[in-house]
Amino acid sequence: MPVMKDVNDTIYKIIGSCMEVHKTLGPGYPVDLYKKALAVEFGERELSAVQDVSVEVVFKENLVGTIVIDFIVNENVIVAMRCKEELKDIEIQQVLRCLPLANAAMGLLVNFGNIKIQYKRILPSRQGRLDVRKEPSIGVAAYREIGKTREGNPII
Repeated sequence: MPVMKDVNDTIYKIIGSCMEVHKTLGPGYPVDLYKKALAVEFGERELSAVQDVSVEVVFKENLVGTIVIDFIVNENVIVAMRCKEELKDIEIQQVLRCLPLANAAMGLLVNFGNIKIQYKRILPSRQGRLDVRKEPSIGVAAYREIGKTREGNPII
């Protein structure tokens, strides 16, 4: 497993890349356009990124399907991109489910669909299960499930 400092450095570079893409393009484009722009920005920032990675989902030792992860950066961070007016809790859950499938240390959910970019860092808990917490400042009862987010910018 990578050192958490390296993962955090990668996350900061990814967030900076996302901010640059959003600042330059603005909201309103399809997510595929942001993916292409972000791939260019990752290259400029010397981040090793693999785009549209298919991973298998297994249930009781049977392959039940595959899911596609938008980016895996530096082999340890998942980036899930959205272009929506509002993000839902289920989208955090989707990223959480991808962490063990991709053997990633952390996930980043990014929404390019608003005037201000939104992002959430998503990481597994130390107990081996994941733990999600909603920010109490957004007026919703505390929510605990599978994963943990670290950002102060609420998904409203």
